Amino acid sequence: MYASDLPDQHASRLRSISILHWLRAKNRLTLPYYLHIHQGTVEIGWQAQQHLVCLNGEGDGHQDWVGRVKDLSQLAAAQGNKLFGYIGFDAWDRALGLAPDKSASFPLVQFFIPTHRLSITADTIEYFGEDATLLPLVRQAPPCLPEFDFRPRSPDVEFSQAAFIEAVSTAKTYLFEDITKVVLSRYLGFDYDGDLLTLFSEYCARQKYTDAILMDFGQVGAVIASPELFINIDQGQITANPLAGTRIVGKDALENSRIAKQLLTDRKELAEHTLALLQMLRELGPYCEPDSLVVNRLLEVVQHNQIMHLSSTIRGQLRTDQDCLDAALALFPSTMVSGVPKSQAIALLRQVEPFPRGLFAGTVGWIADRNCRFILTIRGMYRYGPRLFVQAGAGVMAESDPVRENAEVEMKMAAMLAT
Repeated sequence: MYASDLPDQHASRLRSISILHWLRAKNRLTLPYYLHIHQGTVEIGWQAQQHLVCLNGEGDGHQDWVGRVKDLSQLAAAQGNKLFGYIGFDAWDRALGLAPDKSASFPLVQFFIPTHRLSITADTIEYFGEDATLLPLVRQAPPCLPEFDFRPRSPDVEFSQAAFIEAVSTAKTYLFEDITKVVLSRYLGFDYDGDLLTLFSEYCARQKYTDAILMDFGQVGAVIASPELFINIDQGQITANPLAGTRIVGKDALENSRIAKQLLTDRKELAEHTLALLQMLRELGPYCEPDSLVVNRLLEVVQHNQIMHLSSTIRGQLRTDQDCLDAALALFPSTMVSGVPKSQAIALLRQVEPFPRGLFAGTVGWIADRNCRFILTIRGMYRYGPRLFVQAGAGVMAESDPVRENAEVEMKMAAMLAT
């Protein structure tokens, strides 16, 4: 590890984007790579020394990818390194990833151990790797942000408003005692020959998020400003921050206060949140020490740009005989983006949502020994081959208004495309 103080106080986000841009311009950046912003720190990792590719359509579709991820995470831990990667939503029941319009395929699970990592704050840069010459060069790299090149355009393919409203109406007829909630989504697709880094630079500068991630694996990549922490495990302490229940923000603080009160008294929104929260507690329970799993914060209203959500925080202590990946996968895919109960809800959405989800509503993050941090892949733009997709969902219950659920999805996608 090599460390250096930065003499200036550039924001770590802007500094990290500038550094990544410089690394690429100097041909020092090798795929795959990621840039991860969270908790006041930015990390850049690149060039796989070990690379795991699973559920890419080869074999019988029943690869033990969980065991292989664990093996690779143990190798990373032995090196004092991290394992970074993603799990697409469709890994739940499929053996190949597809873009929503099926124009491209990709592996549903990819993880890699980076050869090089930079950890960047407003004051310091740390380098983890074997290239002792890199840190001085990075430190001297001139500030240089990429030029923004994304232009809003009309999608050339989509799951239309009318089709989504019909899907919600159809799903409602199945929402009785066996299924109480299902999350349905829409997508917009574009041809895109631009740069993910420039898109990330502009998009994430305008968003409020828990974590922001840029990842590029070549044939598949994403720009994500996720408001939702899927799971964080730090020294055995488990934290999850589910969000469900949504409103569009108002014009001023007074109106926002009124909207927040409406959100906190809306039976549908409260039920949608609490039913999913209870399922998450049931899923995590077997992996936690007895009596350690609690709802630390319940039904708070949080605001992310144009959207308000109901938010709760779950905490627990990981059992010493359990693996952090097993605890994370107990929640996968999140009930907040699938439904209650999960298996039946996913079976229903497969009937009424006639397209693959790909990366959307999956998870991305890292494992380091018994620690991990994964976010939900929502509020993102996903690239498969030469095409870019924007996707968003809404929780549907028996009392849902299909037009209102479509308006929620429209609002979420419009906020992303406002970049």
